[in-house]
Amino acid sequence: MIQNKWKFLAMSTLSLVMIGCDDGENLEDMQTSTAELDRLTSESVDDLNQLIVSEGNLQEQFDATMESDTDLATLSDGSSAVFENIESRRTLMTQLEEKEAEMLANQDILTTYEGELLDQQEVDQVITNIDSFSEHLTTYLDAYASTLDSQENYFNGLASDDATYEDFVDGITTINEERDSLREPLTALDTQIGELDGSINQLRSSIEDQLAEEE
Repeated sequence: MIQNKWKFLAMSTLSLVMIGCDDGENLEDMQTSTAELDRLTSESVDDLNQLIVSEGNLQEQFDATMESDTDLATLSDGSSAVFENIESRRTLMTQLEEKEAEMLANQDILTTYEGELLDQQEVDQVITNIDSFSEHLTTYLDAYASTLDSQENYFNGLASDDATYEDFVDGITTINEERDSLREPLTALDTQIGELDGSINQLRSSIEDQLAEEE
């Protein structure tokens, strides 16, 4: 992490005044950032849960398509609900990536803390947990994107004139195997979210205690 520091050394008088006033206790900024991190963590959990719910709806939507669309025209023209389902999950993935970027931006605020009122280990723990969350989320989303591509290709392929029953069965098997492969990275991500949430709450509590003492 790169820490921003005053470099106006040529302005000696002004520089001394500014440095003297800056004791590194940017508690208000720290409070704002931890509140944002708490919000982003909660919203990320909501998005991840919605991914799971939407994926669970896919089977029902596929069954409905097969029952009502005997010539598979809606798979051919892309109007089947299964494609809307896939697109909605891609949107959720984009939202998760945006939240990850916001987390990293707020993490930068935490790295500027140079005071003594807060336990530096608590600050460092949040920073470390954000890095771990980012790594686990990237791993999960990369794998998830691959499964979405497979699902989309499968549904498109079923509408092909040369699609066979074997294609139908093999495709379902592949989709189920890929879905099962997501369990491990999702479990690891879930564990990391719990650790991140706990460290954020601990730091928020410490910041609030210090601000209360200053009132």
